[in-house]
Amino acid sequence: MKIEHIAVSSNSEEEADEFFVNLLELKKERDFVVPEDLMEQFFNIKKAQRIIRYENEDLSVEAFITDDKNQALDKFTHTCLIVEDRIRLIESAKKLNFEVIQVPRKNSDGFYLFLKDSYGNLFEIK
Repeated sequence: MKIEHIAVSSNSEEEADEFFVNLLELKKERDFVVPEDLMEQFFNIKKAQRIIRYENEDLSVEAFITDDKNQALDKFTHTCLIVEDRIRLIESAKKLNFEVIQVPRKNSDGFYLFLKDSYGNLFEIK
């Protein structure tokens, strides 16, 4: 089994671009709208939905653009990403004003790392 993509919410295209293009260096591949009738069948939400697809060779993300000011309510659901250079990613995230959660591991020099995007989606980084 393989994950084909993950889906997250974002308040705007600009916020999604900031996180997925500027920070994670994914490419914006598609911008499309799922019609109201399908959204109602899939998610029980009667509203057409704009989605932007970001990708690289290892990861595909569909960002559901909400065009509102809501934030993620779920505090636990997260996606774990493996990156080559966590320190560089931390520095970039801080420059872009994303929340960096860095917690020391007990009995180790290592640390747990989570990043939070503007919507409040949580990403564990290994």
